[in-house]
Amino acid sequence: MRKKVTIIASIIILVIAVAVGIFIFIDKQNEKKEDAVALTLKDNLTVEFGSKVKVADFIEELQGNLIEDNLVDTGKLGKVTVNFNYKSIRNKKKNKSFDINVIDTTKPMIYMGKSITVKIGYDKDIKDLIFSGDNADSTPERKIIGEYDVNTLGKYNLTYSIKDSSGNEEIQDFVLNVVENETGGNTNNTSNNKVLFEEAVSKYKNENTKVGIDVSQWQGDIDWEKVKNAGAKFVIIRIGYQKGYDKENALDPYFIKNIEGAKKNGLEVGIYFYSYAKTKNEAEEQANFIADNLKNYEIDLPIAFDWESWSSFVKCNMSFYDINQLAKTYENTLNKRGYKASLYGSKNYLQKVWNVDEFENVWLAHYTEKTDYDKKYYLWQMGNTGKIDGIAGDVDIDVLYID
Repeated sequence: MRKKVTIIASIIILVIAVAVGIFIFIDKQNEKKEDAVALTLKDNLTVEFGSKVKVADFIEELQGNLIEDNLVDTGKLGKVTVNFNYKSIRNKKKNKSFDINVIDTTKPMIYMGKSITVKIGYDKDIKDLIFSGDNADSTPERKIIGEYDVNTLGKYNLTYSIKDSSGNEEIQDFVLNVVENETGGNTNNTSNNKVLFEEAVSKYKNENTKVGIDVSQWQGDIDWEKVKNAGAKFVIIRIGYQKGYDKENALDPYFIKNIEGAKKNGLEVGIYFYSYAKTKNEAEEQANFIADNLKNYEIDLPIAFDWESWSSFVKCNMSFYDINQLAKTYENTLNKRGYKASLYGSKNYLQKVWNVDEFENVWLAHYTEKTDYDKKYYLWQMGNTGKIDGIAGDVDIDVLYID
């Protein structure tokens, strides 16, 4: 009898096991079928370089729900594989991938006047005097079309060309003047009119603004009590600088004296760092250098990334995307260290190079009585020839906009 019961139990177990196995097999087959049809992509999987797109932008239909609709990396050209996770209709975590094609149809940019003047015998590359660049290509082809002789006085009608790896080209005609006594360059004129600080306060101070200055070692010893009494409400202090391309970072020799003097006299304080960074690693190091040197001080305003060596940009082998990534790395690193960051730039380069919408704070440099810059900014450097009691020479004057 016991043997018969054992046989029956074994048969029942076997039947259950077979049934479970069949159920698992059928379930897996159904799951495979669902996985096979879970994702339907849109017809157009081609996007522009640097565009802001998310995973969902390419999905026509998904049998389930995205766990995170992440931004897709469009910072390199060609085929890009997009990986994503989702919850299936069976509430299981799944992953899938698909390929998109990143293209560049944007022409490179040239920023120059109608002429360039060099001294006879000029022994450097004329192309380096012309600011140009590309959004995606770090080493576009640059050339000058036409004949000229820097050893012969005269005017030469030439064409400057810049062409990127995607075949986009921009050209501009210009005149090369070879003269007897002028120095080489492609310069933009700025006003040298002195601006009295009290006049700036009278003109720009209101319930929504404050007027202040920015300083570095070039202002020398500062009488901060006089600066405060003159009406300055804040100061942006240079904490340091990079000694040149590929060189080390250095503390501004007047930084400690300046920040302690400003804080003692009740001025709000912001910071800036003058950078020659060419890599994201350098930008990150500079942000950490700043945070390390600020650990004993409280600051009130953002910390600016000041990169403005545009006259040598063509020799840096960077695209506009690259340099924006440097600034974002600087900003993100400072955010992680507990600070707000900002981007410093003149009006022209904010409009032509920087993706200002990507930055939390923008410090505009535009030397004029009334700026016509139409993007967001929290601080306006309105002149660099200011005069204020407490500083012997010229100083930059700034207008801070209160939220």
